[in-house]
Amino acid sequence: MCLYPKLIKNRKYVANKKNKGVIPPILDKRVLMVPVGCGKCMECRKQKARNWQVRLQEDIRENKNAKFVTYTFNEHELQKLDNEIKGLTGYERDNEICRLAVRRYTERWRKKYGKTLRHWLVTELGHQNTERVHMHGIVWTDKVKDIEKIWKYGKIWIGQYVNAKTINYIVKYVNKIDEKHKEYNSKIYASKGIGKGYIERKDFNRNRYNEEKTIETYKTREGIEIALPIYYRNKRYNDQEKEDLWLQKLDKEERYVNGIKVDVSQGEEEYYKLLKQERIKNKRLGYGDDAKNWELKRYENERRNLKKKERIKKLYYVEESGGGGKVADTP
Repeated sequence: MCLYPKLIKNRKYVANKKNKGVIPPILDKRVLMVPVGCGKCMECRKQKARNWQVRLQEDIRENKNAKFVTYTFNEHELQKLDNEIKGLTGYERDNEICRLAVRRYTERWRKKYGKTLRHWLVTELGHQNTERVHMHGIVWTDKVKDIEKIWKYGKIWIGQYVNAKTINYIVKYVNKIDEKHKEYNSKIYASKGIGKGYIERKDFNRNRYNEEKTIETYKTREGIEIALPIYYRNKRYNDQEKEDLWLQKLDKEERYVNGIKVDVSQGEEEYYKLLKQERIKNKRLGYGDDAKNWELKRYENERRNLKKKERIKKLYYVEESGGGGKVADTP
């Protein structure tokens, strides 16, 4: 459960395009507000990483042509992409470069093969001199030679296989704390339907809605029960079923903080005490919260802009000297 949860209005009970302005009857006022996570704390990031870990492992069970890849940018191509971006600064600009590159890359792939390249990619900033953005991930294809040929933006490293260890390695970037770039949030660029094979397996039936007996967990190959990823929840339960399951949780008068169950039937003092304790731990480990650290964000934006100027200066020097030097691809 998020360490900095917020309650927002339930869109089901607000006039909108989906309900065509017709608000359904309110049988329990507790459903008027729904909790949302901050997306930055250790609990939110662990949940996101775990969800993708499950989906990717499900996918490679069915699709055996997965390839582990790392995509980099050379200075020339990076600058060309950067020149196309307007209005963004700092880390948002880095991630937008990746988004644009992935879109162009998959479009070129589709033009050649008639269908897009299935992919799951996560961004990371380098930690050497250039600190260039790059991406780790998985692509599903047997056209290995064309992976780098069609990329065109820089060098690519391609692994020989993909297994559970590979997935654990790439998913860590979702949950990773970057000590050098504390305000940086990695972005994931992925094809639709990754891990959908689970929906077609018999195991998915164990998650069917069954009132108070509904099983809302996913069982790993090792037999460990974890929360059912949101992607599968949305495929398994309709809006009414999800609402009923939420009310059932409220009726149990239990809260969870970092996997620890707290009974709140006699009051919430213990819950808030534990929440405060875990928030201190969250801050100590370097995770974010629902507040914006404007000073740190401004400092890192300025530092990022300085790095960009250094790269441009280096690129300009190489071009002016007649191309005798070489701008490396190392992030």
